[in-house]
Amino acid sequence: MENYSYSKRKVGLPPGTIFYTGDKADKNVNMELYSFDGKETIKKNFKEDSDLSFLKEEGKLIWFNVNGIHNTELINKIGNILNINSLVLEDLTNVNQRVKIEVWEDYLFIVLKMAGFSTRNKNIEYEQVSFILGKNYLITFQEKQGDVFDTVRNRIEAPSSKVFQKGIGYLTYALIDVIADNYFVVLDRLEEKTDRLERKILNEFSDKLAEKILQLKGELAVLKRGIYPIREVSAKFQNEDTILYFGKSNKMYLADLHDHGITICDAIENMISRTSELFQLYYSILSNDMNNVMKVLAIISTIFMPLSFLAGLYGMNFSYMPELAWRYGYFIILGIMAVLVVGMLIVFKKKKWL
Repeated sequence: MENYSYSKRKVGLPPGTIFYTGDKADKNVNMELYSFDGKETIKKNFKEDSDLSFLKEEGKLIWFNVNGIHNTELINKIGNILNINSLVLEDLTNVNQRVKIEVWEDYLFIVLKMAGFSTRNKNIEYEQVSFILGKNYLITFQEKQGDVFDTVRNRIEAPSSKVFQKGIGYLTYALIDVIADNYFVVLDRLEEKTDRLERKILNEFSDKLAEKILQLKGELAVLKRGIYPIREVSAKFQNEDTILYFGKSNKMYLADLHDHGITICDAIENMISRTSELFQLYYSILSNDMNNVMKVLAIISTIFMPLSFLAGLYGMNFSYMPELAWRYGYFIILGIMAVLVVGMLIVFKKKKWL
């Protein structure tokens, strides 16, 4: 529904129109700046009405993080200061944007999905993060407050930190690497969930497990759609045009990041395969249980078949049936029935049908 409403609202608007496609946000946009002048790193916080002309200052390395992209006027203001193409600004305010990397004349534009588990309902939550990497600056745009970048912030703020000394390209790599590492955390949690489901299917079988398997399969489908393109993006990190912005000294780090991308995609595929196997296991056990029920019913039917024959035979009420006049005929028939039941049970036991 979100994509549909977005397309309806975009009808008639020219390309490059900055239009926020996420949920309505009442909170203010908060921004934080890390700047490095070659000697020390300075951290500052800014609000929506702050003067941002410092973004085009020369001689400093800058990481400027924007928490909130619903204020399109602010996004347009930042774009004008840094001369960012309107098509890029349009993409970063579209929260349904596909993971990608684009090389522009003076900067790189990267879109990634940040995944994590909600503390409220333990479900996977996704957030779009956009990177604009210039020669001496990095601007990151997030949908809301909260991210996985605290480890990088701690490294930057630590005494004698060398993050900025390695260049703005290295800082960009470090942030992307944290996002990729967090994918492994999400995958580990999903694998634990898969293991629990497998144990329940084997030990605590229930009809409700099918719904849980479907839910897990849906989570993996969303995860694949949001994260799977990381392999394609990480491959483009090896291109010469991209290396110019990251720096040749960081080429080995980018190669490692590409390996992470391949590993993540392989892990997602393995998880999806395991989910399909869970379905097969579920239906196999369900079918086996049904077969056991049918086997018991068949054994019961087989046991009562000769008994029913005898009961029917002597219930025909013919006048001349010699056995009806026997004094012990009733008990003899009951004995024959008992012998038949015990005999069939013994045969079934030897055949291992019981």
